[in-house]
Amino acid sequence: MNVIAILNHMGVYFKEEPIRELHRALERLNFQIVYPNDRDDLLKLIENNARLCGVIFDWDKYNLELCEEISKMNENLPLYAFANTYSTLDVSLNDLRLQISFFEYAL
Repeated sequence: MNVIAILNHMGVYFKEEPIRELHRALERLNFQIVYPNDRDDLLKLIENNARLCGVIFDWDKYNLELCEEISKMNENLPLYAFANTYSTLDVSLNDLRLQISFFEYAL
């Protein structure tokens, strides 16, 4: 079974409800969903779980720094960031090589 980690410390309904829907959809596709407690817990999970096939997180909270840390550990691990339509994405061309996809939500 493949594992997806979700850093879901968003705290507001309009961010958490899409995560709940995504969780249910991924379970129907036979993914196991885990919720690391924090950034350090996620990094330990990446280091110790070969079945991890993706990470989902809130861009406004965790941003590019987390992506870079994960990429150093596993440059092929897909990352999925939830970002507000109006979020400023301060990334360089070099950063675009990261394995990251964005999902936008509107307030």
